[in-house]
Amino acid sequence: MSKYFNNAIIGNSKILGCLNENGELIRLYYPNIDYFQNIDCFRMGFAKDGQIKWFDESYEKKQYYNGNIVYTEMKLDGYEILQRDYILMKKNIVVRKLKFNKKANLFLYSKLNSDVNKKVSSMVVDNTLIQYCQEMYMATFSNEKIAKYQINNSKNALNNGELNPEDYIGMSEDAAILYKDVNEITLYIAFENNLKEVLKTVEWSKKQEENLLYDSTQKYWSDYLEKFQKNIVYQGINKIKEKEIIDRTILMYALVSNPETGATLASPDVDENFEFCGRYGYCWPRDALFINKSLNILGLKKHTEKFYSVWAPKAQLKSGLFEQRYYSSGELAPSWGLQIDETAAMILGVYDNGKYKDHEALIVKAITGLLNFVDGDYLSKECFDLWEERKGKHLYSTVSIYAALEKGKIMLEKIDKEKNKNTIREIDRLLVRMKDAILQNFVENNYLKRSIDNNQTDISILSLVVPFGILSYDDLLIKNTLEKFEKELRMPNGGYMRYQWDDYKGGNTWIISSLWLALYHIEAGNIDEAKSLFDWVTVHADNMGFLPEQIAREGHNAEWVTQLSWSHAMYIIVRAKLASL
Repeated sequence: MSKYFNNAIIGNSKILGCLNENGELIRLYYPNIDYFQNIDCFRMGFAKDGQIKWFDESYEKKQYYNGNIVYTEMKLDGYEILQRDYILMKKNIVVRKLKFNKKANLFLYSKLNSDVNKKVSSMVVDNTLIQYCQEMYMATFSNEKIAKYQINNSKNALNNGELNPEDYIGMSEDAAILYKDVNEITLYIAFENNLKEVLKTVEWSKKQEENLLYDSTQKYWSDYLEKFQKNIVYQGINKIKEKEIIDRTILMYALVSNPETGATLASPDVDENFEFCGRYGYCWPRDALFINKSLNILGLKKHTEKFYSVWAPKAQLKSGLFEQRYYSSGELAPSWGLQIDETAAMILGVYDNGKYKDHEALIVKAITGLLNFVDGDYLSKECFDLWEERKGKHLYSTVSIYAALEKGKIMLEKIDKEKNKNTIREIDRLLVRMKDAILQNFVENNYLKRSIDNNQTDISILSLVVPFGILSYDDLLIKNTLEKFEKELRMPNGGYMRYQWDDYKGGNTWIISSLWLALYHIEAGNIDEAKSLFDWVTVHADNMGFLPEQIAREGHNAEWVTQLSWSHAMYIIVRAKLASL
């Protein structure tokens, strides 16, 4: 089943749930926030007169947050539906509270992801639907009695809601249950890794009062958010939506970060079938550089320290390099090519975080890997660009190595200058030659170009100023290239593309492009321009407070993936800089 947009997310750092705008639960990860994704389909509807009216077909809907608790209001076929979804903080339980304006027969269809290595079966026991494989048990239940169920051939019931149990247990990846004549019901979805534990969790849940579970969850998120309210990013706010985005960023990071390793996902995943992209539910070292900067600004340095002390050593290759992307555990994820800026980003991130001695092995190995990646022309060897589309010799790749070696030298001197003198000497020699090589190979007609063989205008050219600081904001080459940004990257809606003739998802404006340009203008002292770009991004957050990857080039709607950690990170970084002026 093809699934794309996550309109809202819920979680507790072990479970991550994704909902669409109709409140349909379209993804549910356990026992990690990035694997396994257990749900193929989890639909609810009303069974009436031999047919099913599905909630996701509602003609009127509204969705909003209270902390990390999601409310969805819908109208469907004369019914008014209020749905409340959240995940308990200390139990592996999703809670779904439903209220209807009149009694209804609630039909629930659940199909889990299943394959030859994860074969799912189903059973009904103790008024509970249990779907399971060898190491995962998912129980769906309520204090209301199941009126009917079907665990074999349940697809046949999807049109008319008629259920005919064939057995209490079956070799089936899908099942359906029916609750009759309810106008208020609490559904629970519990996860454990064996049958005994999941039944104990079911027993515990049935003894609880849902209102108390809600109150404790709501209080947890309210108290969590309150801890940040004196942070610099909240200072001088004059727009309600700014606060909403900052609040949502903090709450989102709590859901998409692995507390054991310090890794943060680029986004909850979309497009599992690779129809439009290579998927997003992984950890990129490059994204982590910006995400960790924002986490440090928010006062979450303990989390980022774990990233560099736990996640990074596990992810680093013997060569010292880092691959394109990883799972939040630090294990290698599916990738399609080396990008050297990923390794450079790790060095720069360690530099930002300090405690260099604690990371000596990682630093030395990564610097060695970078030194070996500089070719005879003092440029980066061929690799994929930061947009992961073209293999070649790229400006961003080379300047990221330059910046990482520059900061790496400082760290080596702090760790032990005498011990590292040969490497320091080699870095000094290379830095002089690399800067000359950059200016010789990536300049054409007094403009900077993004690759040796490609002169398309690219927002990443700004990296020479921010964040890498190799050229000054008033360098003539930078100023000339900025003029091309206005002509070739600015779109009718006021946003900026990544690069000239970008056609990914139709070629739209990117949130990070506007915020990258805002960082440049802050560096250059053009504060009004920076504020204008920041305000443009603020206006284009979605109704839930999330920042997407892209905004339609000629409109104002979010395009493609939302809850993008890199977009939110850049927002926090720019907001903090503006607040400190």
